Amino acid sequence: MWDAPGVGHPGEPARPRHTEEDGVIDGRRTAPDGTSLRAVEAELTRTAARYERLLTTVADGIYGLDRDGRVEFANPAAERITGRSAAEQLGHDQHRLLHAHRPDGSPYPREECPVWRALVTGRTVSADDEVFWHADGTPVPVELTAVPVVEDGEVTGVVVSVRNLTDRLAARRQAAELQRLAAENAAERALSDRLQRALLTPPPEPDHLHVVVRYRPAAHGARVGGDWYDAFLQPDGATVLVIGDVVGHDSAAAAAMGQLRGLVRALAWDNDETPAETLVRVERAALGLAVSTPATAVLARIERLPDVPVAGVRRLRWSNAGHLPPLVLAPDGSTTLLETRPDLMLGVDPDAPRRDHTADLPDRSTLLLVTDGLVELPGMHLDEGLAALREALRDLGEEPLDSLCDTLLARLVPGPGRDDVALVAVRTHPEDRPRPPEAGPNRLPPGMD
Repeated sequence: MWDAPGVGHPGEPARPRHTEEDGVIDGRRTAPDGTSLRAVEAELTRTAARYERLLTTVADGIYGLDRDGRVEFANPAAERITGRSAAEQLGHDQHRLLHAHRPDGSPYPREECPVWRALVTGRTVSADDEVFWHADGTPVPVELTAVPVVEDGEVTGVVVSVRNLTDRLAARRQAAELQRLAAENAAERALSDRLQRALLTPPPEPDHLHVVVRYRPAAHGARVGGDWYDAFLQPDGATVLVIGDVVGHDSAAAAAMGQLRGLVRALAWDNDETPAETLVRVERAALGLAVSTPATAVLARIERLPDVPVAGVRRLRWSNAGHLPPLVLAPDGSTTLLETRPDLMLGVDPDAPRRDHTADLPDRSTLLLVTDGLVELPGMHLDEGLAALREALRDLGEEPLDSLCDTLLARLVPGPGRDDVALVAVRTHPEDRPRPPEAGPNRLPPGMD
């Protein structure tokens, strides 16, 4: 046969036929498994290219060091972490170049370095509290893993992976600070809540007036507000109502609220001046006592008209210091917003003029004083919030007052609110009939029975 081993074509010298063990098949060099060396070289080239792309794109700095700890390779991430180009690092002792001293300036012995321990012991060593020094002299906190390269049982170098921890540590510090602030705010909130609740006392129940109050703090974790209410009887039997909101949301606002509430209560109790005159005195007293926190408020007085039969109407007299207007709800569900041009809020100008306003309160009507947490609803303008309040009251004109207040809160603030809510509601009952059972018994201060 022409292709018999050792036989050539006619007229040609015989060609030797080598076996696979010779490393040559039909004149082509092969790998031990018979694969063409050219194919092996091509595959190795492709693999090397893939690893090169990987080392170029990873965020961790990758170093190849020789057995003496000198840099043989540094990827782009290593350049970014240290601020030194690969050319500036190649051939240099990595320990001496990048972390020969600690942040406090003291020397960092090579023997304690994880990289050197990996070279000496032949075992992988990791550390998450190392510091590399940037070219500009700033420390870079890093997480480091050193993997020894072992050939024929001998350590010939080490591959070092370095991860920049700057952002991670900054995030940890921020989380710790937020946790600390949350704890402080929680403690402050608890203190302010106790102060606020201690001041928001139960209202009186004068003859044929049913007074209901509600206070709902803002959502858990929010800072306490300065909302407050008050209701008390004057010596002549008139009922005084107050609703207010101190600017601010912290314990200082709650403290200022307590001071203002005490001033209004004390100055309004023992005289028959009008609400506007009382607010002028409150403003001047606050200035003299260094209670300077601005606040909005409505001070109102429900009084019986002189020389009228028992069945006559009651009169509401009020002054508004920059607060939401009072609202009157009729039994048929219709509402009247007692809008007037509000005077300047408290705490701005003690000489600002203040005015009184009056309106009649028919029997079975309901007067509502509220803070803005009830009507400043998410995504709504204040006018829209007031319209929503009036709509929510449309079918509550004859609802028992406690139920009215609870239903109103459920409709307008169904979940945790962003702000505190204070609410005072007063229902007028005819005086020529027994007090309704749902109004409960009279509750009067000592000496006024």
